[in-house]
Amino acid sequence: NSQKVRLAIAEKGLRCEEYDVSLPLSEHNEPWFMHLNPTGEVPVLVHGGRVICDPTQIVDYLEQNLSEEGIPKLIPEEGSTYYHRVQHYRELLDSLQMDAYTHGCILHPEITVDSHIPAYAATCIRTQIGNTQTELKKLAEQNPELKDAYLAKQRRLKSKLFDHDNMKYLKKLLDE
Repeated sequence: NSQKVRLAIAEKGLRCEEYDVSLPLSEHNEPWFMHLNPTGEVPVLVHGGRVICDPTQIVDYLEQNLSEEGIPKLIPEEGSTYYHRVQHYRELLDSLQMDAYTHGCILHPEITVDSHIPAYAATCIRTQIGNTQTELKKLAEQNPELKDAYLAKQRRLKSKLFDHDNMKYLKKLLDE
């Protein structure tokens, strides 16, 4: 999701101050970040006092608000020949379950073709997810104002892990 936004910024030739939030170091779970985006997901755009947390909405915001002369438009005008094709392509990209593809294939390399994923990677991912669940519970206790956000994120994480362990679901996604 962050790459979609980074590509849009690069294609428009915009300059921005970028802050890398390290997912392996769980910076997206830190209280300062959860205050910006209570789902604890990247990317986040802060511009002119506005905070936008959805990648599609960020791209739309950039397109609508930063399209002065000399800045290319990435989305054709509504009604133009290519508008519906671009919208369809965006919908297809947004529908991809990237977490399931990446984590699912790491947890179950046997469902991929010629996997080069080392065997220990699945154990590392499972350990990291388990540690994150514990960390989220601890952060919820330490930050009562964010308790609901942390517990909701913990529930989403459990649900994702359940989906990523569901071979039938993963095979269906890959087949599609």
